[in-house]
Amino acid sequence: MHRASVGTLLVLASILTACGSPVAAPEAAPASDTVSPSPTTRVPRHVDQSDRPLVVFDPCLDIPDEALVEAGYDPQSKDEDLVAADYHTFLMCDFDTPQRQYGLGVYSSNITFAEEQEKAKDYSTPIEFDGRRALLEIPTEGHCAVSMETGYGILIVSRSFFPSRSDQNVEEEQCVGIEDTARIIARYLPEGQ
Repeated sequence: MHRASVGTLLVLASILTACGSPVAAPEAAPASDTVSPSPTTRVPRHVDQSDRPLVVFDPCLDIPDEALVEAGYDPQSKDEDLVAADYHTFLMCDFDTPQRQYGLGVYSSNITFAEEQEKAKDYSTPIEFDGRRALLEIPTEGHCAVSMETGYGILIVSRSFFPSRSDQNVEEEQCVGIEDTARIIARYLPEGQ
């Protein structure tokens, strides 16, 4: 329950920042003007009405079980969600470690890296992540994330820490290994994204 609430807060903060000022939703293009996805491209779970790129990486469909196991998470704990807005898309998937020590949230969105930078400016540090612009974000105690720029927007790999022993130091441990986890997930981004 705590994992979902922290992840939801992170996504809601991104949504509020991404919407900034109200913008009229563009009219839907006539059927003849729409571009069909190529045969090797799947239609995303949600397609917004904006002119933003399609979110081509779905963390619930594109991260194989073996990658989750390698990162220390239980593939069977998958919790699928999305933010169905007209002005952007967030495809979200959450997982737990077998011992429920950590919760992993992977959020794929077509908001821009600049929008994420602005939202997280008070609790993030710019980093380079495998040649990508990225942010190391620590919005609250027990929570850490890597937000990286993609060809369609951003990918956020977020971890919530659930202390299970009184001798654990959440502040020291919250970001240990988060970049390794993000690196495992980023392997599965489509080529060129």
